[in-house]
Amino acid sequence: MRVLLICALDVWSLDQGKGAPTLERTLRAYGEAGHHVDAVLPDIGANHFYHGRGAHDEAPETRPDIPNVTFHTFHMPSLRDLPLPALPDALGKIDQKVRFAAAFPWLAAKHAERLIRSASQPYDVLYAYEAHAVLATRMLRRRGLRLPVVARFQGTVMYPALSDRALYYRRYEEALALKTAADMYIMTDDGTQGADVLARLNPASKGRVRFWRNGLDLDRLRPPAPEQRASARRDLGLAEGAFVMLTASRLATWKRVDRAIRALPKIRSWMPDALLVVVGDGEERARLQSLVRTLGVEQHVRFVGAVPQSDVMRYMHACDVFLAIADLSNVGNPLLEAMTCGCCVVAVDAGDTRELIIDNKTGRLVDNSNRSGFVKSLEDRLADLLVTLAGDAPQRARLAAGAAAYAGEHFWTWDERMAAEVEAVTALAADARAARAKTRS
Repeated sequence: MRVLLICALDVWSLDQGKGAPTLERTLRAYGEAGHHVDAVLPDIGANHFYHGRGAHDEAPETRPDIPNVTFHTFHMPSLRDLPLPALPDALGKIDQKVRFAAAFPWLAAKHAERLIRSASQPYDVLYAYEAHAVLATRMLRRRGLRLPVVARFQGTVMYPALSDRALYYRRYEEALALKTAADMYIMTDDGTQGADVLARLNPASKGRVRFWRNGLDLDRLRPPAPEQRASARRDLGLAEGAFVMLTASRLATWKRVDRAIRALPKIRSWMPDALLVVVGDGEERARLQSLVRTLGVEQHVRFVGAVPQSDVMRYMHACDVFLAIADLSNVGNPLLEAMTCGCCVVAVDAGDTRELIIDNKTGRLVDNSNRSGFVKSLEDRLADLLVTLAGDAPQRARLAAGAAAYAGEHFWTWDERMAAEVEAVTALAADARAARAKTRS
């Protein structure tokens, strides 16, 4: 099978081998199964965050060497290409949005069309990875392309926008992508209620949606033995007696790492040895570091940046509590990995999080509603819960065991997850070939 894949993202969300592995796993699964993939990507992806003076200091990522996968890269024009001082944050975000919502679909469609015309063998499937790539397929179909289309979404931010007209139009490009016709939709079951969003925005998608949770390295991720926990703490320079809280995510606004930082002053008044470890990087890092200084908790927060996927487990083994405190959902891969590693999980009850975190069984939930019955802020409630857990090691152990047991029963490996996808897409391509052959005959 020959696959033409379009994507606006870097292969890794946080540099080579760091951050979300989903796109790399997808490319590798098809390539290692013997299928040929031509991947059309920009030189610097939409998930890239900027440092210093912007594009003058940054370089494209180093793309991984994957069997049977060929990368076709094109340059995305930007205001940052001009010999100007650093752009203000607001202008930089506008530049980023305009480039990828408007310029990327047109440029990607142009490059994909060129590959289709010059290919020595026809493609079997057009695979659009995420919203901006799906918009490119709209343009290709308008130009007469009749390949089967797979629309792949890593979850969605659209559920709150379904009842908020202003928010809907601010996210219009994603709404348009979700409405786009495709032969198969692959939506990550990450708690953001993507299946419901597709059903609402695109009724024609019914019967064509694969609503799948991501896979995990279950052969590598496992709860630590006591000596492994002690070893992880020593290796990471964490005091054995410290109460260690861990977050692991891209540092984006909706991930709400600020909630943990705002809870720290109250936590440290009860637990002087409390330490928040923040694994990950992103556009919010500078703002979060400023908040740490404003609250005077510099000695209680450690930003370690993006770390290789293989090292994330050590941080999970070393922590006392794993925090999942985002707005839209907390069922991303970090939570799945934390449960598999036998972490005591504290999660904000958002999206479909409660399907995995069953309060007082597989973790603890913090209600994020604004009901009048709550006098305390979410941060205060989070702090109170963490102080309680800090003084109750048996409860932490019970919740950690519950999380690990749930993970062992319900989660699947990356090999299982990707084998299911490759099988489904291969069948789609075979059906399309059979239909073409029947038409010719």
